[in-house]
Amino acid sequence: MLLTHTAIASASYAGQALLMAGFSLLLLHYYKAYKRPYLRFWSYAAAYYTLGCVASLSHILLAPLVADFAWQSWWLGTLHLGSLYLGLSLLTIGVFDITKQKPPKRAWRWVIYAFAMSLSVVTRLGEQASSLVQPFEQGTLMFLVTGIGLVTIGGFILRYVRGSLGPRMIAFAFGLQGLKNIALVGIFQLTTPLLMSELVWALQGFLNLVFLAIAALGVTIWLLESERHQALNAMQKADFLNRHDALTKLPNRDELMSKVPLFIDSCRATGRHLTILMIGVDRFKAVNDQLGMRGGDRVLVELAQRLTHTRTKPLLCSRISGDVFVLVFDHLKKLSLIEDLATRLHNELHEPMLIDGREISVSCSIGISRYPQHGSRTEGLVSKANIALANAKLADNPSVMVYQRGMDDHYIRLADLEPELRRAIHNNEFLIHLQPIYAGRRSTLHSFEALIRWQHPVRGLLGPGEFLPYAEQLGMASEVDHWVLDHCAKLLHKWRAEGERPVPIAVNLGARQFQNNELCQQMRALLAKYELKAADIELEITENVAVSDINTGLNVLSELQAMGIRVSIDDFGTGYSSLAYLRRLPIDRIKIDRSFVAEMLSSEANTTIVRTLIQLSHGLGKQVIAEGVESREQLATLLDLGCDCAQGYLLSPPVDTNRALELLREHWENWGKLNFQLVSER
Repeated sequence: MLLTHTAIASASYAGQALLMAGFSLLLLHYYKAYKRPYLRFWSYAAAYYTLGCVASLSHILLAPLVADFAWQSWWLGTLHLGSLYLGLSLLTIGVFDITKQKPPKRAWRWVIYAFAMSLSVVTRLGEQASSLVQPFEQGTLMFLVTGIGLVTIGGFILRYVRGSLGPRMIAFAFGLQGLKNIALVGIFQLTTPLLMSELVWALQGFLNLVFLAIAALGVTIWLLESERHQALNAMQKADFLNRHDALTKLPNRDELMSKVPLFIDSCRATGRHLTILMIGVDRFKAVNDQLGMRGGDRVLVELAQRLTHTRTKPLLCSRISGDVFVLVFDHLKKLSLIEDLATRLHNELHEPMLIDGREISVSCSIGISRYPQHGSRTEGLVSKANIALANAKLADNPSVMVYQRGMDDHYIRLADLEPELRRAIHNNEFLIHLQPIYAGRRSTLHSFEALIRWQHPVRGLLGPGEFLPYAEQLGMASEVDHWVLDHCAKLLHKWRAEGERPVPIAVNLGARQFQNNELCQQMRALLAKYELKAADIELEITENVAVSDINTGLNVLSELQAMGIRVSIDDFGTGYSSLAYLRRLPIDRIKIDRSFVAEMLSSEANTTIVRTLIQLSHGLGKQVIAEGVESREQLATLLDLGCDCAQGYLLSPPVDTNRALELLREHWENWGKLNFQLVSER
């Protein structure tokens, strides 16, 4: 009988150890594949259960072979208990990760391990103090503790984990294993015959294997279900992002274009009117520069929240591009009510907002189109709202504008002109004219200002006012500026190669080119390509362009100054005219706008303004150039006021490059005569 009992126990522990070791490796493999923390903890738990089974198996096999087995028995029993309780603690940590989506902190995990080891010591001491001496009865307390723990773990999994087949199987296996251990406590207390004990031992070993197989199958099914669930979630998220803006979570342009036809059909059936409000943030780039990209994103999120929580709820609120939102309403027929709603929205958006501890206000423009007044197709209504918005953003127009007939004539003209402008750049249809800038009372040639002309194949020679504004709106101003810079550099290189001594040529840059951080790199490449000095080309920017993006402007201007390239502020006095900005900008010259020169002699007040501008510029260490000088009286007054240089039709109109070369040669010839005269007088 004893031999049979030993064989059954040995086979049971050996089988459990092998299966537990395999289960541990399976869980570890799953952890590496799926990166779920609970799989790692459960893998370690299975490894500790394997160690406990090995300890019990060693106890059974060594007991008959060792004469004095007392201390070995104590250590093997302690190892068995400690392994089981550590395994139970790791199972508990895994369940915490499952229910809370993250494992407990490391400090708490050490507390759980310490509690498990303390419990094993208490259990071991309790067994030693017990009067029970039968081998199976000595594990009564251990079965009771592990049984309660496994039932609790199974209950937690069943309660907190989504009720699919995999978690239910694992909860079922843990729960039944725990109930089996609790039942064994009663059986060991009531059953003393050895035969009955052997039957119970064989049965509980078989049940352990069955429950382990169920748990392994449950983990596999659970992982497959979890992967399928994650795949479905990813597909749903991708579908959501395909139809919504990732930042504000508002419907995007595609969703807007798919929903508006449904709204139009509904309005057609019910006789209601559809109103589309397109809202654009004014000068949003300056907001980004002031707050940074993340701050700008928070501004957009705040605007989106204000639009979605406005008192009059829209049918749809959408973000269709970087700083443009669209609201759709269907409850307004009177134009006055629509304009009142748009004005109220404009005021709500203009209210200050707190971003990163800074209080800022943004201004918006609103364009409005209506169904059926402005069309019955989605593309047409959105396009007309966009046209109205573009008109609302113009300087002299109100911030809220409803589409009107004729507004799109300008944009039709733009659409027609774009391919012509691109052809002009490609075919070199542009021409460079140069207007001389003269210095001092002797009117010595100081430099040239480059002015672009377009030799249109049909319309003839066009001035810059007839195409540059369109190029700016089409986003082609940078390409035109680059063409002018390249051809001026090529002209300077040609003159120098022919033995001439060229004076600097000033080129006026638009906003896009100046606000491009790559401008300095482009200038370096241009100077190297044509073997020019930094002083050969001067750059001019308008006051508004320099100040509108002060952070980028300071960086670009400082780098240009470090390269030795001079920069002038053009049209000074017509823009911001802020002394604080002017003091900060690293510029070399200031060009007084022609409007001040034209009115300078009309009153003493106008003369005082020009005098103040010149004194201010000199006080800041800047040279002064007056534009638009057309009479000798104007020139004499400017020279008396201390103006350094002048340009205008009195001195010379813009001329072609051949005439400019003649003026350059005359300048050096006169310069040589003047030097000869000065030497003779000495």
